[in-house]
Amino acid sequence: MNITPNKLTISQLFATNNEQFIVPSYQRRYAWGYNQYVAVYEDIDMLKDNDGHLFGMIILHTHPHTAGLNQPELVDGQQRMTTLVILLKAFETVYRAKKKEEKANEIKKMILSKGLDEIDRPKIKLGDLDNHDIEQLVLKNKTDNITNKNIKAAYDDYVEWLSELEIEPLNKLFFKLTNVAVIIRLDVTLAKDAYKLFETINNRGLKLTPTDIIKNFLLGHAAKINQKEVLDEVKLLWSQIIINLNDIDTDDFLRHFICSTLQRKVTKSALVYEFKRYYLKNVENADLLGEFEYYQDMYDADDDEYIEENEVKTEEKIEDKKSKEPKFSITSFLENLKDLSEIYRKISFAKHELPKINRSISNLNNILSKPSYIFLMHFLLNEKHVAKEKLAVLKFIETLMLRRHICERRTSENDDIFSKLVSFVGEENILSNIKEFIMDEEYMPNDNEFEESFPKHQFKGRLIDRAKYVLETIEYHERGNTSELLVSSSEEVHLEHIIPQTINTKKSKEEFGDWVTYLGDKSVAKHKKYVNYIGNMTLLGESLNIQAYNNPFAKKKNSYKKSSFLITQGLANQNDFKFSHVDRRGEELTALALRIWKY
Repeated sequence: MNITPNKLTISQLFATNNEQFIVPSYQRRYAWGYNQYVAVYEDIDMLKDNDGHLFGMIILHTHPHTAGLNQPELVDGQQRMTTLVILLKAFETVYRAKKKEEKANEIKKMILSKGLDEIDRPKIKLGDLDNHDIEQLVLKNKTDNITNKNIKAAYDDYVEWLSELEIEPLNKLFFKLTNVAVIIRLDVTLAKDAYKLFETINNRGLKLTPTDIIKNFLLGHAAKINQKEVLDEVKLLWSQIIINLNDIDTDDFLRHFICSTLQRKVTKSALVYEFKRYYLKNVENADLLGEFEYYQDMYDADDDEYIEENEVKTEEKIEDKKSKEPKFSITSFLENLKDLSEIYRKISFAKHELPKINRSISNLNNILSKPSYIFLMHFLLNEKHVAKEKLAVLKFIETLMLRRHICERRTSENDDIFSKLVSFVGEENILSNIKEFIMDEEYMPNDNEFEESFPKHQFKGRLIDRAKYVLETIEYHERGNTSELLVSSSEEVHLEHIIPQTINTKKSKEEFGDWVTYLGDKSVAKHKKYVNYIGNMTLLGESLNIQAYNNPFAKKKNSYKKSSFLITQGLANQNDFKFSHVDRRGEELTALALRIWKY
């Protein structure tokens, strides 16, 4: 492993004008928050005259030096380096505001790079999602259209803190940053060595996510294959995966992927181990990796142990498991992962091309059914299943997940259920097969359990969307499911609590009436549980909801009468609405729920 270590001040690190640090597009976005970037500032600010400070280490995959623009790749340290550029830009801004143009221009030169074309570029080039932001900041001094809030927050705070300093302490702080603090720069010429060094240094620390470790594991393998086109393609594929998963927890996706692949639950703490174990066993040229022998010793023992713990496996399936299947290339492995990440994004944000399927996905998201993604990303991607069949399966999963949530079945079991359902993808009569499996394993709560739990379920906090989904679905049912009505977004249609969420504050009594007296004996104690029952909830448009908010029931009836929702209009015919009415309405809604979410 050929490594060139250099201990450099920040001035020295940024001194080479024709060097631009490249953050590959497969890296995660700039993610440092307040705690991280304030620590950088405070570490420098607290330095005494005789102190030193180590910024840490950066790993660069370097190429032969040329007269033009040199672009070493930042394998590790992109968050730190991006923060330094943002901080230096803040210094430039503040010096310029204080009319210290010479100092500002000196800093500007540090954070720019240029090649033989004499075109100014930021000292650091970020990935596809962030590079526009750093260009706007460094080159154009603009922050209005920066999309990464972390970049803007760090810059704004740095400018604010530096602006409070007089020139002398500002100069002193700048000197400590650029000439006292040091950073260790490791230049590595071979890609495979760079990625291996990254993992060796970081994989035992807490700061790396499973996604970070898996990324470098894949890139390290691609580099060891020793074919430039393979490494380039792997970088591109991983970049596309990360872009597909923007604003999605990539660890969740990878865990769901490995659950679906192994068809059993895998915890987050076991993700890296299980991913590597599967990968090394099934991907070509995995023997090039040093971990291959380590994991190979565990294959048979772990497989046998797993089979013994899962008696549902037949002897035939055990033999199939032990038989060797053809291995696939690293690029085909990542192609499949990329395709799954695309559909995973559509599920996460309910962006499927077919409106009816998208509606069902949205319903599942409102129910809080994220474990279903394990199965859905394979099922919805599979072209053997037509849209009608997909809709039927999605509807069944809606019923399964709503019943399980309402009956408070173990959430830890959900990952295992949907991991096992993956085995049915591609089969004929998939709905019948899934139903038979779910019923045989008793994963679906029966009618008696559902009927008992539904009216007493606490729809509160993050479960508000689940309550809204339930009421929307009941409204559609009451209208005959004609598809003539779609409930608007949560901004336009609210979940209305008939008995208000707040009844015993002095302000609510003065402005909206004495609900405590109206509701009767022990009203405050009863209110805590009754207020979140489905029988106490309905749907109401925004303008009507504003009129009805915390009003006594007699006044609320006027808003309910004007509503377009059938389940809300019916409330206007009642003279009172107390706890007994919540129970009665809960029973009525339960009877409808039993017909809609059929066992």
